[in-house]
Amino acid sequence: MKRLVLFVEGSGDVEAAPILANRLLNELPAEQQGVVFVDSKPFELGGVHQLTGKCESSWTKKLEIAKKRPNLGGVLLLLDGDQRKVEGTEFCAARVARILAERAKSTGAGIIFSVAVVFLRQEYESMLVAAYSSLTGHREKVAIPPKPEEAPRDAKGWLSDHLEGGYRETRNQAPLTRELDFAIIRSRGFKSFGRLEHAMQELVVAIRTGIHISSPTP
Repeated sequence: MKRLVLFVEGSGDVEAAPILANRLLNELPAEQQGVVFVDSKPFELGGVHQLTGKCESSWTKKLEIAKKRPNLGGVLLLLDGDQRKVEGTEFCAARVARILAERAKSTGAGIIFSVAVVFLRQEYESMLVAAYSSLTGHREKVAIPPKPEEAPRDAKGWLSDHLEGGYRETRNQAPLTRELDFAIIRSRGFKSFGRLEHAMQELVVAIRTGIHISSPTP
């Protein structure tokens, strides 16, 4: 089996993202099972601004470090999509993802290993808001935001206000990720979750066939 290394934004993601990735892997078709395993130690990056602009070289440097882990098959970069500007231009998740995927090629991405870049709009916690009714601590009769990918911008704050006991990223993100009802998220048309599912499948197919990718493509 090949290793899938995760690059994530914050300290809560370090614990939660492997849970999310493993759950998604377990939902893939039978022929795609047993191809990769999720590395248990994601890289914590601090956000897209740590990989772009004046910090552009940090992205490829971290990929070079990831390449040293045994049996590397692929890298999944999973970041929040709540930025306003990146490199002086209004943030567009698809555009910035393509830029990062293209820059990754200088390290061998798309040739000797695979890379997929995904932004979750607005935040990782926006998925939790979308599937609020499946979470421990949810309250009845709470009006769930109709479009969590667009608002609220502070999904963490919304969860803190509406979950019994509040919400803290380092305490709650991982256990709530285990509870997430993916069917609810899909039913709400959560596009960036769909992109994440597609990216996971892309990575597994690329690693299984040896036809590596750096996704999304320009």
